[in-house]
Amino acid sequence: MNQRLVLLGPPASGKGTQSARISAAFGIPATSTGAILRDELARATPRGLEAATHTRRGALVPDGLVMELVGDWIATRADRFLFDGFPRTVAQAEQLDLLLEQLGSRLDAVLLLDLAPEEIRRRMLGRLVCSVCGKLVNIGRHVASEAETCPQCGGVLARREDDNEEVLRRRLEVYEEKTAPLIPYYQVRGVLHRLDSAAGEEAVFACVSRVVEGGAI
Repeated sequence: MNQRLVLLGPPASGKGTQSARISAAFGIPATSTGAILRDELARATPRGLEAATHTRRGALVPDGLVMELVGDWIATRADRFLFDGFPRTVAQAEQLDLLLEQLGSRLDAVLLLDLAPEEIRRRMLGRLVCSVCGKLVNIGRHVASEAETCPQCGGVLARREDDNEEVLRRRLEVYEEKTAPLIPYYQVRGVLHRLDSAAGEEAVFACVSRVVEGGAI
């Protein structure tokens, strides 16, 4: 089985959904840098508080600090792990490779959830969040309109403030500049698996499962 995984993809490609399903189905510990940072901050660790000084002023957490936190998280999980949306840059990928080498480990597979810009736009601008449980839903996929209630708990649905045209444009620009270069980086290493995220959650998870189980898409 392939149990040392990275999930890549543009905004709204379904990384969080697939990460949760992989972890539940195969028991692979999953995380993201955001989750690690939130945990560190909740426990008021020195590095968590340091990271917060950057995020509170809208700055990126420095790579050195990110890699320290990632290194701590993965130290006891080097045989089985799933990173959702990390690494974000080639520099981080190189540092992750070095870290894994030091732990006597390596990546088995990188799952790229590919999605065309027009579909990204449709998903992001049709996205709603539940005010009670925080579940993300999509108009046309989970509910018919914004007037409906959350299918999970019945809570009120609303649009997120950052789901707008200007934020979408900036996020796509950052993805193309910083993260898209990871595609050839992992492709030449023979670990990249490209999946069509537009196929839908179930179809994508079926392909993901085959990769995890060591088969072909």
